[in-house]
Amino acid sequence: MKKTIIGAVAAVALTLMTSASIPAVLAMTVQQAAVNINVAHGGEVISPLAYGMNTAVWDGNLVSNTVVQRLKQIGIKLLRFPGGSYADTFHFKDYTNSFDQFMQLSRQVGAVPLLTVNYGSGTPLEAASWVAYTKAHHETALWEIGNEIYGNGTYQNNAWETDLHSPKGPAAYAKNALAFITAMKKVDKNAQIGVVATIPGVWPSGIAPYWDRTMLPIVGKKIDFIVIHWYAQNPGQEDDATLLASTSSIPAYMSQLHQYLQKYCGANAKHIQIFLDETNSVSSNPGKQVMSVVNALFAANDYNLWLQNGVQNVSWWDLHNGKNAGNVSPNLFGNATYGDYGILSNGDPGEPPINTPTASFWGLRMMDLFAQPRDRYVQATSNQLFLSAYAVKSPKNGLSFMLVNTSPDTAYAVSLKGIKTSRTTWYEQYTYGEQGTSITNQKTHMLGNRLLVGPYSMVVIKAQRGLAA
Repeated sequence: MKKTIIGAVAAVALTLMTSASIPAVLAMTVQQAAVNINVAHGGEVISPLAYGMNTAVWDGNLVSNTVVQRLKQIGIKLLRFPGGSYADTFHFKDYTNSFDQFMQLSRQVGAVPLLTVNYGSGTPLEAASWVAYTKAHHETALWEIGNEIYGNGTYQNNAWETDLHSPKGPAAYAKNALAFITAMKKVDKNAQIGVVATIPGVWPSGIAPYWDRTMLPIVGKKIDFIVIHWYAQNPGQEDDATLLASTSSIPAYMSQLHQYLQKYCGANAKHIQIFLDETNSVSSNPGKQVMSVVNALFAANDYNLWLQNGVQNVSWWDLHNGKNAGNVSPNLFGNATYGDYGILSNGDPGEPPINTPTASFWGLRMMDLFAQPRDRYVQATSNQLFLSAYAVKSPKNGLSFMLVNTSPDTAYAVSLKGIKTSRTTWYEQYTYGEQGTSITNQKTHMLGNRLLVGPYSMVVIKAQRGLAA
């Protein structure tokens, strides 16, 4: 049942929305929704490395006290370097100062470094020397061999990734990766090393020469993790509704990927972790969509569904990126006239001052408010297609849950089932919504297990005292 919001219902709604979204609230409709939380149905435990961020050697604003503060604010525990495809042209001995600065940033943030060695134009010996330098001068790091090597021309004319090897293809990559692993482990036998994989059901998976099915049987017994990348849209084809619906495919992607590991990696499969170490909404040339609440809502569902289905790390692309022309179609939500992948402004002409948080930052901040490493997902289900529900149980803080409303024009009056509250139950509510430039929060009682979630908004509830299943 839908109705236009009026009277007392409107007053309640306004207390649950950001002040910037009040004009939208006055015209919205409200629909009843039920969310059931079942704490007896336990799921994945959130990894200590769950929240990650991509950084780049070409980022002139990489190191500052503000950057450290912002990364801590969103709970970052893994930092990737030196930056996507640039890694396959990166010779670390030419950038030792930049690398040392990055490692200093990692220490200050309290994050584990994930370093992409140069597979495309480098050698196993060069990779081993980087391992030796890191072991001698810095903390332990995680290592991956190359970036998106399937983009080296193996598949038709898709050749964005530098790769000087001949022959190319998944079998060649796997055999060469073994040489990298041998050289790197000779320097540090405890080095944790991963390889480039694809996502079943996402290009180029399913196309000959079948990257994962060919590569994993060769190298699968020697690796510690695989890395996958996921961008939900191609540039110029952005659509808000399609983007927000895309995350529903993640459970199927992960189910098939786990099957691949079991089938092709033998007894080592149970030890292999999965890192999604690049993700964002569009694969290149971002436009206005990445600057709006739509991308923040996507980020929340993106992180939750990958983590809920067994990945150990999700790393957003990226910290600073810079201004792009991109798609600024009026059919996309928001008023931005450009795009910028960064969670913090790069300070380019026409952008806000350097290190100003973007909408994506606030989406990741909501994730950190919702769930912490070592929290365990519990079952949370919604009876509304556009209302996603997540819940975690913390060893220290009890039960928390997150509701994400991806409808642009409907608010949901949510009835919460499976939890108990009373007049002595306090909770902390955090809200981020349309046009929001920050997160609002309030402490109050939750009477009748009901709350309202506005259009294009998300709410996090954290118990302060007494919230029980």
